[in-house]
Amino acid sequence: MGLAHTLALQLRRPSGWLGRLAGLFFRFNREGIDWTIDLLDIRPTDRILEIGFGSGYGIQQAAAHATQGKVTGVDFSDAMMAQARRRNAAAIAAGRVDLHQGDAGKLPFPDYTFDKIFATNVIYFWPDPVATAKELRRVLKPGGRLALYVIAKEDLAGIKIVQTGVYTLYNDEELVRVLQHAGFPRARTETKSERFRTGLCGLAEK
Repeated sequence: MGLAHTLALQLRRPSGWLGRLAGLFFRFNREGIDWTIDLLDIRPTDRILEIGFGSGYGIQQAAAHATQGKVTGVDFSDAMMAQARRRNAAAIAAGRVDLHQGDAGKLPFPDYTFDKIFATNVIYFWPDPVATAKELRRVLKPGGRLALYVIAKEDLAGIKIVQTGVYTLYNDEELVRVLQHAGFPRARTETKSERFRTGLCGLAEK
């Protein structure tokens, strides 16, 4: 296994000392996370779910908006769970944040649990993105909103780590198609010019 493939697997599921470094690398995602949270239009009493929360920055920002609600996160990385727990320790102690280690394709929540759901830079790694999006739809309340953020396909395609087979890249049409096949017929995308890249956010309401 080459270095590029090893690094790609670490970005998919950080572990060990490399996983701890991945948490630092994820700082570069903050612009996309902030934009995605803005697009969710979070209300103070919302119940929110983040899939693949990494080092916990998105959880922290969502909790700052949902001041009377609750933010739940699911990630399958031990390393990211530890970092996110440290970052959000006060909110966890106050009962405003709840973090779970697990698989986005098999969520441990009842139907119609969340008002808003988001994931940033993780759909690349879902083995069956339509099935996972269907699972997110299951736990989303009627009238709730789902936001899936990616870096545009054309901006990532030339990067060696991305050419390892670990990633599946998306343009706006492909991202919308995943959401439509998952049961969101009016799915759409928003586009944002970021530093050195273009962000895409697939948006859907139930």
